[in-house]
Amino acid sequence: MKKKEIEQAVAKCWPTSRERLLGDKDFLHFMRYFPAGIGDEVKRYFNQVATGSENFFMVPDREDKQKAVCSRCGKHIVLTKSSHKDRATCPKCGADGEVVHAWRRARTQAKYYFTYFERALYDKEAIIARSFAVYRCISAATGEIFEDYVPREYYLMRPMEVIHWTHECDFWGNEWWSKRRSLYSKDYVMELNGYQVWLGLDRLKPLLKDSWLKYSQLDAFFRLTGAEDAFRYIELYQKHPQLEYIMKMGLWNIVAEGLECRSFRNIFNWKGKTPKDLLGVPIGKGDMLALSALAVDMNTFSLALYLKKNSRFSLVDLAQKRKELEQLSHFDTCEMFDALKGYGVCSEETLKYIFRQQKKKRYYGIRGVLIDWIDYLQDCGKLGLNLEDTAVLKPHDLQQAHQNIITQLKIKADEELDKQMAKLKEERKQYNFTAGGFLAKVAESSSELIVEGKILHHCVGTYADRHAKGKCTIILIRKQEEPNVPFYTMELVGPEKRIIQVRGNHNCGMTQEVEAFVESYKKYLAELGKKKGAKAA
Repeated sequence: MKKKEIEQAVAKCWPTSRERLLGDKDFLHFMRYFPAGIGDEVKRYFNQVATGSENFFMVPDREDKQKAVCSRCGKHIVLTKSSHKDRATCPKCGADGEVVHAWRRARTQAKYYFTYFERALYDKEAIIARSFAVYRCISAATGEIFEDYVPREYYLMRPMEVIHWTHECDFWGNEWWSKRRSLYSKDYVMELNGYQVWLGLDRLKPLLKDSWLKYSQLDAFFRLTGAEDAFRYIELYQKHPQLEYIMKMGLWNIVAEGLECRSFRNIFNWKGKTPKDLLGVPIGKGDMLALSALAVDMNTFSLALYLKKNSRFSLVDLAQKRKELEQLSHFDTCEMFDALKGYGVCSEETLKYIFRQQKKKRYYGIRGVLIDWIDYLQDCGKLGLNLEDTAVLKPHDLQQAHQNIITQLKIKADEELDKQMAKLKEERKQYNFTAGGFLAKVAESSSELIVEGKILHHCVGTYADRHAKGKCTIILIRKQEEPNVPFYTMELVGPEKRIIQVRGNHNCGMTQEVEAFVESYKKYLAELGKKKGAKAA
């Protein structure tokens, strides 16, 4: 565009915004690579290609349903299928679309969004792209077709820079331009908003040959991955031309995943110019196939590179174990291997031990072995076991050893709780009570609570920690003739020892006798409270 044409393009912007844009040398330089307006070639491309199969055939006459107007070529045609919403083909332009009866839908409106790639003005190696929103309407009364083209996105792609500006407008017709930090495609957003989207890749591919992207492997990326967003790839290639070597190494799957999640997790050293420097491991001629085979996904590939760096396994050896590595890989697997290094287990020994334990068929997957092993070693540390002892570090049966450690930890935890309960025993004696053939006593150990919960089938066993710390007081209700048989369980809370629940077998409610006993107990607690108050006074 020339300066006058740029002035026309920003004419509807707010005055302050317009002045800022016309005074921005970068914006003016950017716009000079684009043609002014919307040429006939763009409209022809939209009409003949970008609409795809989303065309319409308007049938205006109810008496003659075979006569229609084609939304693509605008000509009157004769249909072979004429029912409303039938799919048909225009005999004159070959357009595929839907039949619409005018008496059912007086106006047919459709929204399209397409991207048009072309050579840049003044720089034949550069590629530009513009994305257009198009509103098309067919009048049933006249058969006239109305179209409105609104340019939305402008892209300039050159070896030294890739630039993206957005041209937006609001409901009241106010317009503005904003520069994006990166190349961003609105295809998905527009599709969610009901637009028929055409990516325009058919125009991009022929332009690659004589442009700065001729060695980018972009066409191979499209072919191998089925990817549809060219802008992310182009932006990455502009920043890191080494992408060409990565694609030639057969790592297209990793490239696709990295672009999708917008992160390569430091797999590549983008400053490197050789395969060895890029991946951080020596790569021989015979390793290329193995490297490609290991590129299943980013996690598996990252784990393979880690093992190559930290063990004697070759890439060929690792490729033969690809299925196992795929099951083992996760975003934190390499961190787990590093944690095992802290225990003195090298990566090669780790892998061999995991495979050996998996053969016992006690785990659902290899990753389960690794997770269990890490947990087991951490639990051993809590018990103060000697992890320099190989029998402790790498037990013959990991699952059995892990269960034993869990049991020991539980016993240790219960012992700690019992010690805490013992400290409160003297203070809690006052809450023991006997009346009407029943007795109430304070629980004195975690094992007592666990047995209580198991026999009465409720969850009082989980209250052991709160009871030990004084956050609540658990009272065991018994019949006087059976003082050791669980009957009902009661919970007291607060400094005033308020009763909040009394539960029997399977959480059942109180019988009349138990309810009468609890009422007597409430009075007893009230008397205790008065005595405490009097002492405090």
